[in-house]
Amino acid sequence: MKARIINIKTLKEKKYDELDLGDYYNNLFGTIESKTMFFFYGTSGSGKSVFTISLANHFCNHIKAKALYCSHEEALKKSMRDRANNFRIESSRLYIGQNIDFETLLEKIRRNYYRMAIIDSVQYMQFTYEQLKRLNAEFAKRKLIVVLVSFGTTYKKPACNNEIMHACDVKVFFDAGVATIDSRYLDTVKKIRLFSPQTTAVQQKTLF
Repeated sequence: MKARIINIKTLKEKKYDELDLGDYYNNLFGTIESKTMFFFYGTSGSGKSVFTISLANHFCNHIKAKALYCSHEEALKKSMRDRANNFRIESSRLYIGQNIDFETLLEKIRRNYYRMAIIDSVQYMQFTYEQLKRLNAEFAKRKLIVVLVSFGTTYKKPACNNEIMHACDVKVFFDAGVATIDSRYLDTVKKIRLFSPQTTAVQQKTLF
């Protein structure tokens, strides 16, 4: 990011390119900017993968833009297909990539003009803080939403380099169906229950 100094009056009058995600997501995250980084972390079965792909599906339909979901853990297994069917993931603008490495990811975003890129997970892709900085530099002039998915069993303690989490604008910790949201676009930390962790059927009825 280029060095720059402005006075407080200029800052207060500065206009930002905001992204309207609709009432539900605006209420969760605040009104985000068109270039925003999300960090989702939690244990297996905590709801983060369903939330992530549902957000991507909504983004594609609401913004009318393409998203690339890079799946490394599940890739194109039956569980990914079942999730798409069970939770009505149907946007033709949403693409699923299997085991895409970092250099290929850059090339795919560059060539196909994806407006959202999802890495699931940081651990399986071996994604680094240096790569995050390069991703931001590469697409500094593009309205790109980046979503990073990570393991983590404790709030504010993901199972990856903390620098990656701290660099993101919106952090969401998932635990047994509850999402704890830290967003730079909100004044306070927010908690919501996505589902009661008993059965997949219950999840389908109560996630959104």
